[in-house]
Amino acid sequence: MGLKVPQEGIRWLDVGLSLEEAARFHGHLGPFLVLGYRAGKAALSKLEPCRPDELEAKVTCPRRKPYSCFVDGVQCSTRCTLGKGNLEVFEGDGLALELRRKDVYVKVRVREEILNKALSETGLDEVLRRTPEELFELRVEKKEVRLSP
Repeated sequence: MGLKVPQEGIRWLDVGLSLEEAARFHGHLGPFLVLGYRAGKAALSKLEPCRPDELEAKVTCPRRKPYSCFVDGVQCSTRCTLGKGNLEVFEGDGLALELRRKDVYVKVRVREEILNKALSETGLDEVLRRTPEELFELRVEKKEVRLSP
């Protein structure tokens, strides 16, 4: 028997996974998963409510563990996934997320000092207890699309 979709739409897709569910998906609760999860939540808080198919995400990170765990956190909180094709991952320094809905871009970068703390023995506690303002540099940009006459 297949999944029955309620007539009013797929309302359960309107929210991402909880942090506990993200840890289960990922396999453990680590600082880089939490950073990705919280970066996604911080970016979403700056956008109007929307359906998951209206979002696109770009993640920049080193393509090795533990840094790449950031990607799983972003997937769990934003509902953007590699499988759906609305998440792209780029090799680069630091940890950054760009989340886009229509013409609004939210850019989130993990602060360098937080990245260093995340690598320490107390990394998980550090990223769980800090505010988004302490964890991230966040910028919202509106880019107008101009059609040629």
